[in-house]
Amino acid sequence: MSTAYKTVTDIAGPLLIVKDVEGVTYDELCEIELPNGQKRLGKVLEAREGLAIVQLFESAQGAQTEGTKIRFLKHTFQIGVSEDILGRIFSGAGRPIDGGPELVPEKKLDINGAPINPFTREYPDDFIQTGISTIDVLNTLVRGQKLPIFSGSGLPHNQLAAQIARQARVLAAEEVEQGQAVETPSGAQAGSEKFAVVFAAMGVTFEEAQYFQNEFE
Repeated sequence: MSTAYKTVTDIAGPLLIVKDVEGVTYDELCEIELPNGQKRLGKVLEAREGLAIVQLFESAQGAQTEGTKIRFLKHTFQIGVSEDILGRIFSGAGRPIDGGPELVPEKKLDINGAPINPFTREYPDDFIQTGISTIDVLNTLVRGQKLPIFSGSGLPHNQLAAQIARQARVLAAEEVEQGQAVETPSGAQAGSEKFAVVFAAMGVTFEEAQYFQNEFE
């Protein structure tokens, strides 16, 4: 059972200053219980001897220096995964927001991942077809590569991003399913791995979020 601290000394926007803490580490996940009983998540932005700065993931409305409890959970932010997440819609905290059942994860993964040694990374050679000729021909996209899309205000960048996510597919995988054994330049048989698109959006308006949900349903 983790210790509940009631030593919040200051609140500035989404930041809470907590004193007299022990064993707290950077990026550690924490649970904040407000005086009205509501619980919210946050993480440690800074930790030093006897002091921690905590950032709330949600609104700080209702948080007070008196009566607010904080429990440090001894691990960083993790998200539960299984094949059941395919086709589902989640909040930034990993909670289902599509009205479906709660997810029963097969395992939990740290969202921070692990550093990748660039010298041991496999050379990206799986062609991803977007269905947009200017990208497929002039700026070919392969698995493991980033594709920046620069746009100005009023231009249809949301429609383009949705179109790419909706149409993206590993072409070689489909050829293998049709009985044509295709090998990538690295010698591995294409199509040995299933392909899925995870679409994540930050800083979008409610209308834009609703547009993306309607596009992918």
